[in-house]
Amino acid sequence: MGNRLAEMQLRILWEEIMQRFSRVEVLAEPERVRSNFVRGYTSLPVRLHPL
Repeated sequence: MGNRLAEMQLRILWEEIMQRFSRVEVLAEPERVRSNFVRGYTSLPVRLHPL
């Protein structure tokens, strides 16, 4: 259940971001979490371009 809830929250978040901004520009390579148990990112610098 936790995974599905997280997926739904991310989908809604991206829908709202894309309604407010015309483009999301990635500024640098993402920094990954150093873990054998967790896969993810510690940072991903982006620039949001308004509509």
